[in-house]
Amino acid sequence: MLDLKNILELYLRKKLDIDSLHITQLEKLPDGWESDNYRLIVDLGNPMKQADWVLRIYSGEGSKAKAAWEFKSMMGLLKAGYPVPKVNLLETGTTPLGNPFVIMDFIPGEVMWDLLKRSSPELTGQLIDQFTHLFVQLHQLDWHPFDNNIPPDDPFFFIDHWMERAKRFMSDYPEFEGSTIINWVTKHRDRFSCPHPSPLHLDFHPGNILVTKDGDAKVIDWTNFEVSDARFDLAWTLVLAHAHSTPGLRDQIYDSYIRTSVERVDEIEVFEVIACVRRLVDLSISLTQGAQTRGMNPLATEAMRASMAAHRKVHDLFINHTGIHNKVFEKLFN
Repeated sequence: MLDLKNILELYLRKKLDIDSLHITQLEKLPDGWESDNYRLIVDLGNPMKQADWVLRIYSGEGSKAKAAWEFKSMMGLLKAGYPVPKVNLLETGTTPLGNPFVIMDFIPGEVMWDLLKRSSPELTGQLIDQFTHLFVQLHQLDWHPFDNNIPPDDPFFFIDHWMERAKRFMSDYPEFEGSTIINWVTKHRDRFSCPHPSPLHLDFHPGNILVTKDGDAKVIDWTNFEVSDARFDLAWTLVLAHAHSTPGLRDQIYDSYIRTSVERVDEIEVFEVIACVRRLVDLSISLTQGAQTRGMNPLATEAMRASMAAHRKVHDLFINHTGIHNKVFEKLFN
């Protein structure tokens, strides 16, 4: 930790051109699946002028692109008025820490998951409504500033793009027999028609919401940000809630989202199939070849192993929706 502190001080003094800069506090924060995180309080050359920041160090394959993408996405979201922490510095070249990193503002709040665990039924309802309001607010942002390569008149652009990526994955991992999944999606392609694109988080859950003492909230962890069909985002959240939380939370989130959104939400079940495939593929590859091959922290593998009961729920939901028994998936639970 001392070496990290000294390295950071030297880097920040040079980067910010403040010779008297001093880090007064460096604290390890809980790691994400894709990064190591630290809180640092920095004296900016004046005891009355301090910065309270989070250092996010990325690991795994594609970490440079991931750091740059999260930084760019959060800058765009800030410009659009969406509640995310302010990002301050990005390093993706030859960094003093050996890995790419981003420095952003620290949010003095509590993770919404923790609030939900000890809240009354009334407060739980309020927190879920706050959660889905943030979710709908994201999906209703103007998507054009984030991606100008989406055709305006192709309602099947996103599901066709997903199938293209799935087929490339199958060529890269020939041991993964996914033709039955591709055939199922092809058969149900008409159900994936997208009325309009939306900005997506793609890992939107209460663990990525920080709530301050005055009730304001900020959304973190934007490495998966993209523009697509909002139901990809919603389905992922519903599958996570189904697998990892108390019974009923999935339906509470879905009902609150429906009440909050001005848009119809049709065919969510087929999008849940895509979410299940995403989780089970990540699990399969990470447990056999290492989480770093999926762009995640090596410690994510152990976190996955500790949650096999939840992953089994995802597998059961996948079978319930499709009737498909995939050998690679089933091997995980035998």
